[in-house]
Amino acid sequence: MPRSARQNMKTAVIAPIGTSPPVITAGIDSLDERVTDLVLLATQDEQVLAGCEIVKLGLGSRYPHIRVHIELLPFDDISSDDENLRFMAIAARVIKKEREEFGCKRILLNVAGGRKNMCITLALLGQLLNVDGVYHIVNHEVKLFNQHLEHLRPTMMRLFRAEDEQQRLDLYNENREKFDYVLFPSRNKYDLIRIPTLPYPVSYISSLLSRVVFDPYTLNGEDCSLLLHHGILERQGNNLYISDYGAKFLDVLVGKG
Repeated sequence: MPRSARQNMKTAVIAPIGTSPPVITAGIDSLDERVTDLVLLATQDEQVLAGCEIVKLGLGSRYPHIRVHIELLPFDDISSDDENLRFMAIAARVIKKEREEFGCKRILLNVAGGRKNMCITLALLGQLLNVDGVYHIVNHEVKLFNQHLEHLRPTMMRLFRAEDEQQRLDLYNENREKFDYVLFPSRNKYDLIRIPTLPYPVSYISSLLSRVVFDPYTLNGEDCSLLLHHGILERQGNNLYISDYGAKFLDVLVGKG
């Protein structure tokens, strides 16, 4: 799609966030298109939430048109299949909401922050839900970058614990030069890497889900074999049926999770 056409579209970035908020702001700063919405998938860890505040203030200063929303996750990490499916359901709902409620025609995923398992799951989900790009950030000076970030950590926590929005804004402005140096590093300090994805046609996914749910015997041999191998279907004698795991996974894909 031509860049000129993309500039007139609403574009959302969805990103897990951990304790390194600059991977979010640098990612947006380096994208070659106008981002209108940012959704942060955040745990309730205080350092993570402090990072969310810094991202909001930093983007509010440099890109005031961007709407920033925080989606709180009900766990600090994914430690079971059920939690992984729950995370997928939350992410799928966020993608759907950005498209249907906020009118975002393009959905991009930034998988540079947050827990690794969340980022892997989000990238795979993005293929199934036809997002428009998955990106990662690679910093060329990680040790030095982390030193600057940790030096600012106490200020970030004071800002997070401030009594009101004005106090947070004042504290940010007092340290704006330091925050901007960390949040928006020079482009020669890092690379934005596009993760290769192969989206699945919506018609194929819809047809496959319909056959799995209503009549798995109409599946072709290859699809049936793959679904059995990956635990979506189970076989008992000559009977095919959806496994418990498969039913939960399909609920995620159809928006019921």
